[in-house]
Amino acid sequence: MLFILLLIELVLLLLILLPLVALSGEYYLLDLLSNFQLHFFILALFFSIPLLLKSVKVGAISAVVSIVLFASSHLWWFSKTQLEETESFDAYPKLHIVQANLSYYNPVLRTAVEELNALNADLYLFYEFNQAQKPLFLEIAAKRYKFGDGDYDGFPDGMGIISKYPLTNIKKHKVLPKKGTVITLTLQLPKQKIDLILLHPPSPRTPDKWQKRNVLLGSVQPLVELAKNKHLLVAGDFNTTPWSNHFPRHHQLTPCYQQTGMYASWHASKYLHPYAWLTGLPIDHCLTSNSIKVSQFKTHSLPGSDHLALDYKISLID
Repeated sequence: MLFILLLIELVLLLLILLPLVALSGEYYLLDLLSNFQLHFFILALFFSIPLLLKSVKVGAISAVVSIVLFASSHLWWFSKTQLEETESFDAYPKLHIVQANLSYYNPVLRTAVEELNALNADLYLFYEFNQAQKPLFLEIAAKRYKFGDGDYDGFPDGMGIISKYPLTNIKKHKVLPKKGTVITLTLQLPKQKIDLILLHPPSPRTPDKWQKRNVLLGSVQPLVELAKNKHLLVAGDFNTTPWSNHFPRHHQLTPCYQQTGMYASWHASKYLHPYAWLTGLPIDHCLTSNSIKVSQFKTHSLPGSDHLALDYKISLID
């Protein structure tokens, strides 16, 4: 029995190690497995309990090794400094943002969109908005500024935007021949501007789609270099976790999860939603420039979608 437990624990420790190994990003299956690092860590701690009962020394070593390996991928937990929401912080301009993957074939899309619209956000970033539902998009947008309802190339990669503020300098960067568009634009606030980079890479259900996802994620870095304003927000359904080797990284950007803590935006079943990051994966993301801070972050269940909506506020502090 001890041998079997040790074998299981060894396999779990190797799986926890995957995100730390650059080679895992080169292979389809290894990269997919690396997304479940948190769950492998939880399982490793669970199996260390019977190991402790069999051998205190072996169980303790196993638990410590699993903690060290997991912590090595999440050093930001120990180094980040939480920004206190003081009165001076509240005095900075804030923008209320909701981003949501609605699901292309959502049978209750109207209900989902109306629930989100009731949040009265300043900016809505929609993903997987079906072109056939364009009348609903126009109805919800009303007199607000919008993007994505074009007659010929509406909702590129399923992306649509509704904003209380003007949208300018809109560009569609065709990274891949089919379903491979990244949108850049500028949001004109009363006194400041924010550059936005929006993308929705394909879900890595096959090696081909995995490669296309990686190409789109890799296009973020050069687009960040081209941004003209100091305030920058990157947002999208990345279809990968922050600890994947393909997650977009840039020295000018901070992922929202590093400012808000762990969350999950996708679950295999809606019945797992209450267990948050313990049973789900964070695959919907936002990244901000150093001049932007994220606060009041929360998620919302979306009727008819397997994703949760991200609801947060950003403050322009510089």
